[in-house]
Amino acid sequence: MPKASREQLFRTPVAVGEPLRKIRLSDKNLFLGSCFAEHIGRRFVDSCLRTVINPLGVQYNPASIARLFAAKSCAESDVVTADGMWHSWLGDSELSRTSEEECCKATTEALNLLHQTLAEADNLFITLGTSHYYRYKATGEVVANCHRLPQTEFSEEELTTEDIVSVLQQTLKRAHKQNPSMQVVFTVSPYRYAKYGFHESQLSKARLLLAVEQLQRTYSDWVTYFPAYEILLDELRDYRFYAEDMLHPSEQAVDYIWQSLYGAWMDEDLQKFLSRWEPLRRSLQHRPMHPEAPSFKTFQENTREQLAQLKRDYPDMNVNYEL
Repeated sequence: MPKASREQLFRTPVAVGEPLRKIRLSDKNLFLGSCFAEHIGRRFVDSCLRTVINPLGVQYNPASIARLFAAKSCAESDVVTADGMWHSWLGDSELSRTSEEECCKATTEALNLLHQTLAEADNLFITLGTSHYYRYKATGEVVANCHRLPQTEFSEEELTTEDIVSVLQQTLKRAHKQNPSMQVVFTVSPYRYAKYGFHESQLSKARLLLAVEQLQRTYSDWVTYFPAYEILLDELRDYRFYAEDMLHPSEQAVDYIWQSLYGAWMDEDLQKFLSRWEPLRRSLQHRPMHPEAPSFKTFQENTREQLAQLKRDYPDMNVNYEL
């Protein structure tokens, strides 16, 4: 019997499968959901892809994500005042302002960006974190963020698998009606919710996974799944791939998941572009000890010319880097 390789002994690769349509450099992408959506979405931005990430901030559960798709503007019941600030139940503290009017304005502008991007997006990535959610007792509204108000003012509730399917079906139908050509990609965040207990955290993830599987089968022509959760738990499966809190994925883990997405889900032209862009991006981020040195001036000239050439070769690149 041939001797097993080190890779065979110490790693069990997760098959990421093929997307319904590979991601292109010209695509517009929208990321919604938990903090994991922010991590992967940021990789898209750094790769010069046209990408919008959580216009209203992080959304942890299907119920709060569904609210965003249903809302067109900020209503009186969507804001609350505490500690001299006004906060939006639809989003995080980035929308908080010193007046009700300004808070509602910021929330409505973010909703407008969401729906405008949704109408134009080629790919919608939705990352689900947990099946638990909170309601503000005074109004009965589902909230995306409790804004550090006393926990006694909220009721914690939980979605069943059937609830998740029902809530997200309505969301998907709205999205598909608005943009029939869009590919929807679900992921489940590998973040571990210790506050629920690790057993309940796993049950919550199981409900999300079962619901996504059902939605994928129902809308198989335009809904798919990327196994970020499985890559961390089944392929990496080691505490060195977690951050210091032992709950969030580490940067190394996120990079590994990004590489898995890059290798299987991006088209050949985009991969060729990224093979040229990545070393150039590192050059653009270089901070010299002696910026006045002639060698650095030459380095700048060469980098500037490489960037100009890349822009000529790939006019669809969405680059915001400058020397």
